[in-house]
Amino acid sequence: MGRYISVNNIPVATTVEASSAYTAQINDRILADTTSGVFTITLPLSPLDGDTIQVIDIASQFATNVLTVGRNGSNINGAAEDLDLDITGSIVSFVYTNATIGWFIASA
Repeated sequence: MGRYISVNNIPVATTVEASSAYTAQINDRILADTTSGVFTITLPLSPLDGDTIQVIDIASQFATNVLTVGRNGSNINGAAEDLDLDITGSIVSFVYTNATIGWFIASA
């Protein structure tokens, strides 16, 4: 889709459309469409502090077809569990904090 560039020409976000299994990259803004069914977005394997991923329910279908966020070995909000997104219209930002917390969730 598109890449957003900062003032000093460093990529700050890449917009990606996903309607089936996808492995996220650092700085992805994922427009997730679960209209056709459930699937998993897998977080990056070796994140660094401050890495970010954003997931957006672009089709407002998460309550009907749940999107699973696979933790890929890192905690999500301190839990060693994958995360199911099941709220219609969700916009969820994940910020990697440290090995204990892992991916911190900030909802918009």
